Amino acid sequence: MFGKSEKIYSVYEKPEASEPTDRVVLLRDGFALWAFILGIVWLLVNRMWLLAGAYFGVILACAVAAELLHFAEGTKLLLQLFMQLMLGFHAYDLQGWLLKRRGYRFAGIIAAESSNAATRRYYEYAA
Repeated sequence: MFGKSEKIYSVYEKPEASEPTDRVVLLRDGFALWAFILGIVWLLVNRMWLLAGAYFGVILACAVAAELLHFAEGTKLLLQLFMQLMLGFHAYDLQGWLLKRRGYRFAGIIAAESSNAATRRYYEYAA
């Protein structure tokens, strides 16, 4: 069904976009390693201002709660790791949610070797 090196991409399109290059956005499905490693920086680089603020608030609330409840240092570290993992697993879902808020609509899923191949495949079937 899928080749070993194929990745899954979610396709979001904005039919009323003035430029053809702005019409389609492809998001790779899966774990976002850079979101896991960089956290808030990744959110800010991807222009997710509100989510970055919410994520910072959740991290801060967890840190304050852990301090008030006198969690061990290892537990605090595991809590932080859990938050980073959740961001890594849901980063592309959050990007899709943000695209929908900006007027894009979910158009489907494409399997391809790269984002360029996925874009090419999208335009082959859309035409």
